[in-house]
Amino acid sequence: MFAIWEENRMATRVLGDKTPYEILYGFKPSVDYLKVFGCPCYVLKLVVKRRKLDQKVDLRILIRYSTKSKACKIYDLKFNKVIARDVKVAECVTWN
Repeated sequence: MFAIWEENRMATRVLGDKTPYEILYGFKPSVDYLKVFGCPCYVLKLVVKRRKLDQKVDLRILIRYSTKSKACKIYDLKFNKVIARDVKVAECVTWN
């Protein structure tokens, strides 16, 4: 589903280097919300799962977007993959 959604926002030669979205609506789609894969990101911990002096965020790695919801697939270095919604991506920061 996400692949079709992305394909509708990519230019093709058949349409004269325009996107299907642009042909349908008359203006180019915004893709500012897309982030670079492999970037470090900060996932907010739930208030229920943290104590007073605990950190509010965990550092993880953005892997991909979820096809079933508005979440992102995040890789936790300690555990397996996790789906999380409250994510802030740091695109300017390099991963060491």
